[in-house]
Parts: sequence; C-alpha cells; structure tokens
Amino acid sequence: MTSPATVWVRDRHAAASPWGGAERAGTLPIAARSERSATLLASRASPSEALVCHTVGGNLRRLRQQHRLSLEQLSALSGVSRAMLSQVEQGRSVPSIKTLWQVAQALGVSVSWFLEPTHDDTVLLLQPSPDSPAQLPAEGAELRPLQRARDGHREAFYELRLAPGGHLSLPATVAARRVNVAVSTGVLDVILHGQRHLVRPRESLQYEVNDALAWHNSCHVQVQAFVLIRTPGASDGQG
Repeated sequence: MTSPATVWVRDRHAAASPWGGAERAGTLPIAARSERSATLLASRASPSEALVCHTVGGNLRRLRQQHRLSLEQLSALSGVSRAMLSQVEQGRSVPSIKTLWQVAQALGVSVSWFLEPTHDDTVLLLQPSPDSPAQLPAEGAELRPLQRARDGHREAFYELRLAPGGHLSLPATVAARRVNVAVSTGVLDVILHGQRHLVRPRESLQYEVNDALAWHNSCHVQVQAFVLIRTPGASDGQG
C-alpha cells in the first residue's frame, strides 16, 4: 500500500526537491525538449496506452487538487512545465519516466502510484512516507494528508508537524476557507491577519479566512497538530 502525498519542507526557505532551487528558475531544458515527442506519442497511442494516459492523468489531477496546488505551483515544485502537466492531466501526453519521477518527488509518492487504476478503497490504511522521520530536522515542517483525494471533495484533513523554528504556509485563495486546528503536542503559533494565536495541547482554533494560512513553532518541542480545511461550496450559504 503506497502512502499518500506529503508536503515535507526541510526548512523554512525551500521545499524538498532533488533539483534544489532549479525548479523555480525553470532550468530543466531536457524535460522541456521531450514534451513535443511525448505529445506525438499520445496521439498515436494504442487502446492500452490510452488507458494508461487516462489513469496517470486522472491520478495526477486528483493528487494536485488534494494539495491545493495550481498547475503553475506544481510546475515550480517539480520542474515540469505547466503545459506538459496540463497535457498529462488531460490524457493527451504520455509522460516519460523522468517526468513522472520529478512530479512524484514533488508530491511525495512513488512513480508506480500514478499507474494504479483506482484509489477509491472503502477501507484504507494511510501510512507515513518511509522518508518521513519521527523527529524532523531543525526548522523542518511536514503537512501530511490523512485522506485520499476525491473529485469534488471540499474537505482536506492533515497531520501538521513542525520542528522547533519550523514554519509552514499555504497560499491565499479566492474563496474563504474554514479551518480547524487541534494541537496534540507542543505549542502551535497560528498567524491570523498579522496577529499571533498560541494553541496548546488539547486546544483547538477554528477560523475562516481566504488569506494565506501560516503556522509556526517558536518553542523548543516539536509540534504535532491536526488540521481540517474546508472550502465551502456555492450552496453552503443557502438555507
């Protein structure tokens, strides 16, 4: 059983990536040069190859949405161009092993995860990634999904861990998000509209905001908290 994707930030300045900071500068010309040939291969794909394209594309789209990432953000994290990611999600391109590996590294799953035909098990044990240590490195942060992504699902449930000095944030959104954070160990520093709110063990903080979500650990003990994020639908405010 493969584990769900994990956003693991080793320090407050850069996300974990085999390419270091190169993904932000867009300095991966080899992947870019392979996009056209991959698209041509997809247009000539056999029925079995078309099924693989559909499976990989659907799994990539669900996982990206689970992380609340835009195509541009995933492109920056993985080093794969936005155009290529879009074509893969639509089943129009056959991604190379290198492309899948880059995306898998950015999202914290194995390459084989994208080839699995279904991720809709009724009973599912979600395990931490083997790369996730019990004690995070200095200033490290980890946000681990505790549910499998599904199309149209507006709730996301996470385990949040912050090493001393660790910081993690999620980008602002157009629609307001309802957030509930419950702390298990340590003291979590939640920043709302520029103000600090300290949440201690067995306490929870509930708020609604469309600004960036920001959490910080300014203490000397690793923080473990559980975060529920809900994006209201258009009908939620009715009745």
